[in-house]
Amino acid sequence: MVKILNVYKGSEVVASQEGDGRTSVTISNLKPDTTYTKGEFQVSWVENGRESDKVDLPEFRTKAILVNNVTFSSESVSIDVGNEDTVTANIAPSTATNKKVKYVSDHPEIVTVDQNTGAIHGVSEGTAIVKAEAQDGSGKVAQLTVNVTPKA
Repeated sequence: MVKILNVYKGSEVVASQEGDGRTSVTISNLKPDTTYTKGEFQVSWVENGRESDKVDLPEFRTKAILVNNVTFSSESVSIDVGNEDTVTANIAPSTATNKKVKYVSDHPEIVTVDQNTGAIHGVSEGTAIVKAEAQDGSGKVAQLTVNVTPKA
């Protein structure tokens, strides 16, 4: 006989799955990286038109949506010694839970960068790489070549 597992949030069925008494069901539209408390969702089995008592689901936490790509809009920028500019990293997907990046210069004697804002400052003539590192644990990194030229 066919059994149906229903998942409730309050009095509303939010997910349903046929099964044989041991099945899993996916609840859609949950917020990422969120804790749902015990009893916020309940489950019951329906068999032969009769529904079992509802049972509280234990507390659970949804997974974070990790960054899968970090990019800059161009591969390189130029700045004069003594001048400032701001570089901005683009994060994908737009639904990533933590979109923060940390900016780092590989040659701070040539160009410095504010780790939080991406503000760059040309210190001396040369070339440096500025990296934008995702801070969500995904390990995703973008890099930008910064050419610092003599002040005109």
